[in-house]
Amino acid sequence: MEKKIYKELNKSETETTINVLYKENMLSIYTNKVDLQRQLNKLLGGPTKEYKIKRSIVGSIWEISLDDKTKIQRVILKDNIYEF
Repeated sequence: MEKKIYKELNKSETETTINVLYKENMLSIYTNKVDLQRQLNKLLGGPTKEYKIKRSIVGSIWEISLDDKTKIQRVILKDNIYEF
């Protein structure tokens, strides 16, 4: 397993968005915060998509099915994504 290298581009432009896509029956989480990416990676596993500049990861997206109640519960209840 290769070690992931995360890079935070600009502190003032960090963001996390959580979208509920009802038509696709999916919860989509995007973040470019390094600490949160690491935490979600441990909690949910690898992201659906990673945005890279050279070899450094600058953003990640996790897509979770709305039917997967366990993962959604972990994200909302156990993971303090609102504190980052």
